[in-house]
Amino acid sequence: MSRKKAFTLIELLVVIAIIAILAAILFPVFAQAKLAAKKTVALSNTKQLAIAMNMYCIDYDDTTEQQPSTSLDWWGPLMPYLKNTGILLSSERHDKDTNAARNAAGMYEISAYGYNWGPYAWNLGGLLVPPSAGSHSNNVGISTTAVVNTANTFVFGDTYDTPRATIGIGFAGDTWSGGSNGALRYGGTFNYGFLDGHAKSIKMKAGVWNQAWSYFIVPANQAYWGSYCADPDAVITNNAGQAGNFDSANPTYVCKDAVKWVVENIKTPCASGAKAGSSPDCAYSN
Repeated sequence: MSRKKAFTLIELLVVIAIIAILAAILFPVFAQAKLAAKKTVALSNTKQLAIAMNMYCIDYDDTTEQQPSTSLDWWGPLMPYLKNTGILLSSERHDKDTNAARNAAGMYEISAYGYNWGPYAWNLGGLLVPPSAGSHSNNVGISTTAVVNTANTFVFGDTYDTPRATIGIGFAGDTWSGGSNGALRYGGTFNYGFLDGHAKSIKMKAGVWNQAWSYFIVPANQAYWGSYCADPDAVITNNAGQAGNFDSANPTYVCKDAVKWVVENIKTPCASGAKAGSSPDCAYSN
């Protein structure tokens, strides 16, 4: 009479150990693949937004869209070209929007993307005519012929800003909780649509900037420091009053130098997990 051979305890433990090792190796790979897929969707969204802006410009005498005074936010004028509010959303942002007008338009979450008002503050140097008396709504768009390099000028991009969302360096981290560069959306890579219609993922770096809106977020690659500017070499008269240290040092500044100033003046390495309000101004190194 034959006897069936069973697993010994040691063999069972070896199998379990092998499974655990494989899981430890594969799970991070799966997580990275999932994050890459989400980033690809966001990149597609920003490209569609950039294309929508191009169609808008064709219909409105080559003029970029106006920042509306209505509560529909920057995306209101583009809705005839988008048709789908899902393009405005991201799997990485779920801030609820309780505004009645935006809810009626089908938006129940704040858009994950912001409009290019300029590198620093209210409509200075970006795709809107500079404001008068510090106004930051209902500013008209600029002629696309005034844009020096459409292939290197941001139109829309990832942001943590609230309604009337922008991609400005002192606004993009408005509702972000900070901690490290890796804690930024998509592991520290933002997606931007450019005025010529293409889109690109760009590595970002951040830091605490208590003098502004808690944090700064800027491209790590200097080649994009001027991408907030319709004319990177334009001289800006600073009437914003958004950050005491920047304002006092720069009553006028060259548009492309706004990011440069932040990088060169806020470079003390942040302590581990440093956050706005509980840490001095600093730059994340990881």
